[in-house]
Amino acid sequence: MVDRELVERKLEKMEELLKELTEVKVNSFEEYSQSVILKRFVERNLELLVEQMVSVCRHIAARLLEKIPDSYSHCFELLAQKGIIPRENLETYKKMARFRNLLVHLYDEVDDAVVYSIYRERLSDFKLFITDIRRFLSTLPF
Repeated sequence: MVDRELVERKLEKMEELLKELTEVKVNSFEEYSQSVILKRFVERNLELLVEQMVSVCRHIAARLLEKIPDSYSHCFELLAQKGIIPRENLETYKKMARFRNLLVHLYDEVDDAVVYSIYRERLSDFKLFITDIRRFLSTLPF
C-alpha cells in the first residue's frame, strides 16, 4: 500500500525547493554564470528536486506495482504504463532523470546554459509532477 503521508512529505519538500529557487533573483545568464554560489545553489536544488521525484516514483512502484525499476527513467515508464502519470508527461520526466544523472556523474561537463535554461523555463515541470502524483493519490482508497 502506498504511504500517502510519506509521498505527501516528499511533494511538500519539492514545493519548498521550488520556492527557494523562485525566491533567488538572477537577472541574467551572465550574472548566473559568473557566480559559483548561484550555480551550485541552482544545480543542487534541481538535483534534490529530481531525487524527490525519483523517491516518490520508486515508492509507488515498489508498494503498488511490486516492481523495482532498473533505472530512474524506467521508474517513470512503469508509472505511465499503469496510468499513474499521464503518458504525455513521460518524456519530460525521463529527461529530468537524465539531467540529474548528468549533474551527479558528469559534473565537470555540466553546461551552465542548460542549467540556467531549466532554472528559468522548466520549473513548471516539477509542479506538473506534483499535480500528477496528487491526482493519483486522490484516487486511492483511504
